Amino acid sequence: MLGRTLFAIVAIVAPTPAVRGDAPRFRFHKGETLNYHLVQNTKVVETVPDDKTNQPVESESTTKVDVVRKWTVVDVDAKGIATLELSIAAMRWERKAGKVEDVFDSSNPDDLNKKEMAQHVGPVLAVVRIDPLGRLVGVKDSKIGPETRFAAELPFKLVLPAAEPKVGDIWDRTYTIQLDPPLGTGEKYQAVQTYTCQEPKSGLLTLNLSTDVKDIPAQAADQVPLLPLMPAGAVYFHVATGRYYAARLKIEKALKNHQGEGSSYRFVSTYVEDIVPEK
Repeated sequence: MLGRTLFAIVAIVAPTPAVRGDAPRFRFHKGETLNYHLVQNTKVVETVPDDKTNQPVESESTTKVDVVRKWTVVDVDAKGIATLELSIAAMRWERKAGKVEDVFDSSNPDDLNKKEMAQHVGPVLAVVRIDPLGRLVGVKDSKIGPETRFAAELPFKLVLPAAEPKVGDIWDRTYTIQLDPPLGTGEKYQAVQTYTCQEPKSGLLTLNLSTDVKDIPAQAADQVPLLPLMPAGAVYFHVATGRYYAARLKIEKALKNHQGEGSSYRFVSTYVEDIVPEK
């Protein structure tokens, strides 16, 4: 499945077309498990003048994260608010910086990372509550950061509108980004994600997503930790089944003089996520 295109996945899992006239809603069912495969590639290119020669020195690092995430629905209340447990079924993490390469693979852990792997792959990492619009209602438990992390990066990437959207309709959500260590010391920034309804594709509600930080710092160096939290692209939702299906997101940002005159910082990230069809 993991190599299939988005639309092949739709054809396999959800052949039933969406029913027009119904406002889209997440529909969770107690006891079900939703699996998602995501691949995120990140590249950072940084140029900083050498202290002795004052000549620019460029460094590049790349990271690839390949993960299968499991969301298990442990409860759904009368309002349709679901309590979900997050765990990781499989993970491969690769990082290259210059000539140094690190690999972290749950399918073939070495003796050095077996213990750390056991802490991340398999156990429940977080318990969250999500309403039928996809909004985060609360975080009951988290071993991977504070509640604000899930507010900044929604578990299912989108918030649905109150009424059935038409092509061209726009709505948004506001939230707070909090930079906790090691990214910051608790600084808070107001942000907004905007959704624009596009032409549907293969029975999927298709939304264009953009992210804007309202009070972004004036200093370039202070903007660096915010760049990974500003995705844009497309997210897909299947109305007939009430499920988030996929995301195709990208971030490409460049900063000048973040470490003094003549320095530069470029951040590029692609995020591809698809539902894993039930067997």
